[in-house]
Amino acid sequence: MSDPEHEPPEPSLTPTGDNDSAWNDAPACLQPIPAVEVVAPLPRRDVFPPWSGWDVAAVLCFTLAAVFLFSTIALGVAHVLTSKRHVSVGDLASNPMVVIGSQVAAYPAIILFMILLVRSKSQERFWQAIRWNWPHASVFGFLLGGMAFAFLVEFTSRWLPIPKSLPVERFLSDTAGAYLMAAFGITLAPLLEELFFRGMLYPLLRRGLGVSVAVVLTAAAFAAIHSAQLGYAWAPLLSIFVVGVAFTLVRERTNSVGASFLMHCGYNLALFATLWVGSDHFRHLEKMAS
Repeated sequence: MSDPEHEPPEPSLTPTGDNDSAWNDAPACLQPIPAVEVVAPLPRRDVFPPWSGWDVAAVLCFTLAAVFLFSTIALGVAHVLTSKRHVSVGDLASNPMVVIGSQVAAYPAIILFMILLVRSKSQERFWQAIRWNWPHASVFGFLLGGMAFAFLVEFTSRWLPIPKSLPVERFLSDTAGAYLMAAFGITLAPLLEELFFRGMLYPLLRRGLGVSVAVVLTAAAFAAIHSAQLGYAWAPLLSIFVVGVAFTLVRERTNSVGASFLMHCGYNLALFATLWVGSDHFRHLEKMAS
């Protein structure tokens, strides 16, 4: 029997310095396989923002559809409830309880749609993806800043030709409507507007056009959605444009949609607080008109 330990070793397939030429002359099938270095893939980083212009357009279309749907439902319910009083459909359509009530119902559905859309595009959670970044230590500072900015805008607007009456004032024709409008304007309306304009639209424009152009376009779009409420008058629209620029700059400087939301809430709070005091707790709204 042969001793395995003393048997001559089998020829190695690994080339050495002494027989490189022999390996070079060997057939291709006997050539050694070169080692392949395995490189670990780099961690994937989402492009910010991960959504596109089509996604922003989808939010707009869903908003129009949701507001129309809930407005139709609210109008139908109001018509049934007031059928014995023979209130016209036109009067119901301009009733603040119907108009604002339908928006109160529609806005949560729109926000939910935005959350689902952003989550489908990003590996981050919704609030992280839109850079909510709640400013815990500066909450009251941003609220007070928004209120101070509202008084500044109102003061400077005295030198502008602001119309004596605006279409938005029809929602402030009675006490109940004024309270509903105030609650909506201080909470839900700023939330949706900031999530869309400063959370979704601005970073998309910033990525493609740069900061300066994105700030201007975002503020212009923000003013445009308020144009019907302001009767398309250039003076109040200019004021809203300036407000939009300020909110967007806060979003840019702080990298926080939560900060611009607080500024927005403070701004609207100051406006409604002024109206509340001047109209004797919304009981004499005609004083503000005069």
